[in-house]
Amino acid sequence: MKSILLNILPISLIILTVFSVQQWLKIPVSSTFIVWGLNFFILYIILRFIQQAPHSIQRTIQRYDLYIINIFMIWTLFNCIRGGIIADNYWEWKQLITGMLTLSLPLFIFIFSIPVILNITLYYWFKFALIIFVCLLPFLGTQAYHFYLGPLFLVGCFIPLLPSKWKIVITGLLVVMVVINLGARSQVLKALMVLFVALGVYYKRFFSIKIFHIILWSCYLIPIILLFLGISGKFNIFEDLASHKGKYTESKVVGGKIVEEDLSADTRTFIYKEVITSAVKHHYVIWGRTPARGNDSMAFGKYTADELKTGKYERHSNEVCHPNVFTWLGLIGVVLYSLIYLRSSYLAVYKSKNIYMKFLGCFIAFRWAYGWVEDFNRFDIMNISLWMMIAMGISISFRDMTNVKFRRWIKNIFITGNEIKTYRFLNKKLDYADRNNF
Repeated sequence: MKSILLNILPISLIILTVFSVQQWLKIPVSSTFIVWGLNFFILYIILRFIQQAPHSIQRTIQRYDLYIINIFMIWTLFNCIRGGIIADNYWEWKQLITGMLTLSLPLFIFIFSIPVILNITLYYWFKFALIIFVCLLPFLGTQAYHFYLGPLFLVGCFIPLLPSKWKIVITGLLVVMVVINLGARSQVLKALMVLFVALGVYYKRFFSIKIFHIILWSCYLIPIILLFLGISGKFNIFEDLASHKGKYTESKVVGGKIVEEDLSADTRTFIYKEVITSAVKHHYVIWGRTPARGNDSMAFGKYTADELKTGKYERHSNEVCHPNVFTWLGLIGVVLYSLIYLRSSYLAVYKSKNIYMKFLGCFIAFRWAYGWVEDFNRFDIMNISLWMMIAMGISISFRDMTNVKFRRWIKNIFITGNEIKTYRFLNKKLDYADRNNF
C-alpha cells in the first residue's frame, strides 16, 4: 500500500491535471468514461488507505474532526442513494455520478493530512506537471491556467520559503495568471490573493495573532451578512459592483474583432435567484434535490430541456460553489460542508505552533468566502489542491511543526539531485515528519 501511495497516486494526479483542462484544450485528450475511471481509481486508493491505515489517520486527525468529515460523507451517500432512486434519464444518471465524485473531495483529507504523502505528491507534480503544462500552452486557453495550476495556490503562499529558482518560477506563473486574461476574474483574484499571502509571509514579523483572528472571522462573517442582506433585498453587492458599468473593461479579440468586456458585469444575482426560488418552490431547502438534479433555470434550462430532451428546465451545476452544494444536499449539506472549512482554518490559525499554518488558515477561510462568488465544483486538480490545504489545517502533524520544520517540509518539495526511488531514501530526507503516521 505504501508503494501505491508513493508512486501510483502522484502519477494519477498528474494525469488528472491534464484531464482537468480538456474542455479548454484545442486537442482531444480523453473521454468522460476514461476520466471517470481515473477518478474512481484515485478514490479507490484513498479508501484502501483508510481501510488499511486507520491508526495513522487517528494519529493525525482529531476524533471530533473525523466525526464532521464522516457525517458529511454519510449525508452525501444518503443523497446519492436518493438521487439513484429519482434519476429517470441518462443525463440525470450522468449528473449523479459527476456530483457524487465532486462531493467526495473531502476524502482527500484522510490522505493529505500526512506530511510525507503530501510532500511526495507535490514533489512529483512540480517535477513533471509543469513540463507538461509548457507543452500544452499552444493548445490551452488563457482563462484555464488556474484549473491546471492548482497546486501553485498552495505552494505559492510560501514563496519566501522556496529555493531561489522556484521563487522566480512560481512568482512568474502567478503574475502571468493575473495579467494574461483580466476577463478570467476568478483566476486573477485567486492568483492575486496568493501573492498577497506570500507578501504577508515575507513580512510576517508585522502580523500579530489578533490580525490573523480578524482576517479569519471576517472571511466567514462578511459573506453571511452580505448573503442575508441580498436575500432580504436590502443590499446586493453584485448589483452595486455592476452599477459601475463601463468603468472596468478589457479589450480582447473575439472572432477577429476587438471587443470590450465589462469586468464589473453582474453574472451572479440571477444564479442566486434561480437557486433559492427553485429550492423554495420544490420544497428541498433542508434536504436538497440530490446530486442527480439541478436547480430550475430559465437562463440555461432550455438546453437541458430541448437539446438533451429531458423536458426539465434545470441547470445541474453553476459557477458558484456553495449554492451547488445547497441544491444537491440542502442546508444540512451546506452547514456540514462549511464546518469542514471552518474547522480547518480555525485549527490552523488558533492551534498551530508555526506561523505559516496561520497564513494558510486565513487563505482557506478566503476560499470559503470566495465559494459564494465563484468556485467550480469539479473533481479536478484545482479543487483537490484546495482540499490539500484543508487537510493541512486539520492535520495534527502539520500544526505541530515548528517554523523550522515547516520550512524544511516546503523546501523538500523541490529537492534536487538523484531521483527519489525508495521510501527509505525519502524518509531520510523527511526526517522531521512523523513516520509513525505513515
